[in-house]
Amino acid sequence: MNHFRPLSAGLLLTSLFILQFMAGCNIATPVVYVLHPEPQVSAEFTLSNVPTVIFIDDRRNRINPTRLRRVIADEATTLLMEKRVISEQFMISPRDAMVMARKQDRSGTIISLEKVGELVGAQQLIYIDVEQFALTYDGVTPAPRSISKVKVLDLVSGKRVFPAPGGEGTTDYFTLNVEIPSPSPHGFHTAKVRNEMNDELALLTGERLAKLFYNYMESELGDRLNGPG
Repeated sequence: MNHFRPLSAGLLLTSLFILQFMAGCNIATPVVYVLHPEPQVSAEFTLSNVPTVIFIDDRRNRINPTRLRRVIADEATTLLMEKRVISEQFMISPRDAMVMARKQDRSGTIISLEKVGELVGAQQLIYIDVEQFALTYDGVTPAPRSISKVKVLDLVSGKRVFPAPGGEGTTDYFTLNVEIPSPSPHGFHTAKVRNEMNDELALLTGERLAKLFYNYMESELGDRLNGPG
């Protein structure tokens, strides 16, 4: 016949300590998240879900090689669709706008933004005027940085909607400043590394451009550069 054998005092105390420790581990983790929620970055502007195109103006040829214009615009376009800021059927290929503008430039005519939008069937145009796109400030030290002026036009009303006009201290553009943090100097003198860094800066610029128009967590900044994980 089996009889119940009481636990010794030492074993009982040890068991209680283990249970308390395990309970403490299970409770502590969610408490940390409650007390320290991850900061969210709010959108600078809410786009209308209408036919939209991104147009990069680089007549001063700041972006070199020029293919990176498409990288920037395509990355921003893809993100706006993925985050459902603009429905896929309303997002117009930025390459269409570039082609239209290039045709007019070759004829010696500077095409208006309204005309660009009209030719591609857009009702909303995200305009980027590139001020700087460079990997270094002295030719030796890697310091990848892009500076762009951004605005959004409502092509139906013919008015700028972002930045909102008329506000105190409002400028005609939103300045988008993008830097690659802590770039490695290893191999920076080689064409391969510089090309890779150019691509990275272009992708990050496109990502930051799109993120002007939706909320995101701080940890998501630059996450697309890391690839799937």
